[in-house]
Amino acid sequence: MQPLLEVEDLRAHFFMRDAVVKAVDGVSFEIQPGEIVGLAGESGCGKTVTTQCILRVLPVPGRIVSGDIRLKRQSLLALSKEEMRQIRGRRISIVLQDALAALNPVIPTGEQVADVFRAHNTVTWKEAWKRAVDVMRSVGIPEPETRAKHFAHEFSGGMQQRTVIGAALACGPDLIVADEPTTALDVTIQMQILNLLKDAQQKLGSSVLYISHDLANIARICERVMIMYAGEIVEIASTHDLYHNPLHPYTQGLLACIPPLGGKPSYYLPAIPGRPPDPLSYPPGCRFGPRCAEAKEQCGFERPPLRSVGGGRYVRCLED
Repeated sequence: MQPLLEVEDLRAHFFMRDAVVKAVDGVSFEIQPGEIVGLAGESGCGKTVTTQCILRVLPVPGRIVSGDIRLKRQSLLALSKEEMRQIRGRRISIVLQDALAALNPVIPTGEQVADVFRAHNTVTWKEAWKRAVDVMRSVGIPEPETRAKHFAHEFSGGMQQRTVIGAALACGPDLIVADEPTTALDVTIQMQILNLLKDAQQKLGSSVLYISHDLANIARICERVMIMYAGEIVEIASTHDLYHNPLHPYTQGLLACIPPLGGKPSYYLPAIPGRPPDPLSYPPGCRFGPRCAEAKEQCGFERPPLRSVGGGRYVRCLED
């Protein structure tokens, strides 16, 4: 099957006055049509910068220095600003983690959803408004005809996120990028948002890149998972394989940090020792090496490639 999205050896650096921050450093992956893929890792590992590169909205002083991003084999990096503007919202949409910040506080929510239709379709304002109300109804907003006239601050956190999801789904995109969409929501609302994303993906046939540091939510919604550390992908596997048999020591550490349910109570919560490397000066070898209990001498000077281990699994670790 031809991949929907191909990211090949992507490198995005931030050029500061006295240094270069390698936020994304050699990232490669594919997303198939209709697939939900998770991208996980601790804060600062490069998850959000990767999505900014896909959407071509990397802020200054960031710059994509090499690699390619292809949507249905069309290079997004070769498109003009105007061509890319037509891609955003219509073929690739994004759901941000802070819904209130994503919504304009002085424009009614329904009008903001209608603007998406107006930007990518030749429709009248009356038709765009009608379709916006229909979209808000489809994502579970009660009394959408009335609620569409309300402002974002009049909505609860869950309803704000539903509105943002509705705007993202408005034009039936090929790819939905969900960047930690359940942050700051309580557990019940988180489940509703996850179910909403999954239902929308099934109805539209869209692919979803679901970004989070919450491994439990990723397990609920994703078919495959990519683990990111210090600007690199360190493991790719199906959700079942990754959670039942993690291969990379960093993945093993992340899963070990999840508090177990049941059993004897414990006052000890496992943690990965040390801290991530400084992106201004990554170690020459394995970037997880200084924190790895299984590190060998060669891990200190030999940078491991992301290698295939069969069954669609990839791991960035030196072979035994």
